[in-house]
Amino acid sequence: MENKFIKKCPKCDGVQTYTTKNRLECSIRENWKCNKCSSTHKKKTYDGGIINEIVKQYESGVSFSKIALKLKISRDNIKSVLIKKNIWIEGRDRVKKEFTEIEIKDIITKYENEGLSCDIIAKHYGVSKRPINRLLKEKGLLKKGLSNGLKIDLTNEQKNIIKKLYIKEYKNSVEIADEIGMNKNYVNKYLHNCGFRRDKSKGTSIGLVKRWGNRGYDEYLNSLSEFKEYKKKVISITNKQSIYKLLNYNKRGVSGVDDNYHLDHKFSILRGFKEKIDPNIIGGIKNLEFIPWEENVKKRTNCSITINELIIK
Repeated sequence: MENKFIKKCPKCDGVQTYTTKNRLECSIRENWKCNKCSSTHKKKTYDGGIINEIVKQYESGVSFSKIALKLKISRDNIKSVLIKKNIWIEGRDRVKKEFTEIEIKDIITKYENEGLSCDIIAKHYGVSKRPINRLLKEKGLLKKGLSNGLKIDLTNEQKNIIKKLYIKEYKNSVEIADEIGMNKNYVNKYLHNCGFRRDKSKGTSIGLVKRWGNRGYDEYLNSLSEFKEYKKKVISITNKQSIYKLLNYNKRGVSGVDDNYHLDHKFSILRGFKEKIDPNIIGGIKNLEFIPWEENVKKRTNCSITINELIIK
């Protein structure tokens, strides 16, 4: 039978169930509400004025995509409103735009003589640039882009620099492009073709360490084994303490059960490691207490006391 972890909704006290302990702890940490109370799961509603404006514009011939852009409402929500009002016409906005002879001459004049772009001409006629592009292409007038079509070949030196910056120094494609004076798209393409590209999980980890750790990723990796050894020492010392003498020892239990408590290090193991504090102090009985499991999940690596308060005790 599948295990279920249960907590109450912070808004309505309704029961929330989760299939994993991690989801439960995340729910507590981020104060998730049940589906009934969460705005994420509520259907978007609009007042009469917005609905009337959507209907008015659609019936006047404006595409639902343009209505969505103008009113800053998703296309799906615009479509839902129109369907509910029973005026939605499937495929209406995919009808090919036909220009009159006068309009065609005007478009060509604007494009050829006045030098206006397809985007500007499209805005003038209230259409997307696709029908303008199609018309000019059919007339053989559409200009090619500024690219000369030549493939950019990286030198061996450039390839080695990109590889070094990406693999050894953990820089992203934007940082590499800035450093070597190249468009990031070429850097991305080279990394992709060579199979060097990091997966999203590792890329996110590197970004977070660089952003919040204020140090290089290689330095972070080196510290992992040191922290693991430090934590092992603290836990070993903790296990030798007379924790049965602590308040609420008899309520010790797992997460997800009402009135259960966790053993907590008041001054966290991680902070102890960062500040190079003797493991005997962090793992000692003075730094231990039992707190409700919900509080311990929210506390994570934060400290409930200062190091001075711990030492003076």
